Amino acid sequence: MEIKEIKKALLRGDSIRLTNHTLRRIAKRGYTKTDLISCILNGEITRLQTYRNRLSALIEGVDKDGLPMVVVVGYDFTKKTKFAIVTALPPIEEKFKRVI
Repeated sequence: MEIKEIKKALLRGDSIRLTNHTLRRIAKRGYTKTDLISCILNGEITRLQTYRNRLSALIEGVDKDGLPMVVVVGYDFTKKTKFAIVTALPPIEEKFKRVI
């Protein structure tokens, strides 16, 4: 999984699926879909991880206001789209490059 293939999918207009979990989390954390897009387009993959035997990428970037943000993107196994945004969060732990 590479950032350029995720960005390409986004710029081509390919849908990147938002899970119900993601929609709940971004609403709770005050993010919008525009923030997710900004983070992906301006961010970089800082870590690949597996959760329940599924590969995902942590993308560290900035939201539409220029504040640090993290988006977790994984492959979409529903086959409707290539990628799914798993969650989005503020980088509040020291494991991230830019901590708020």
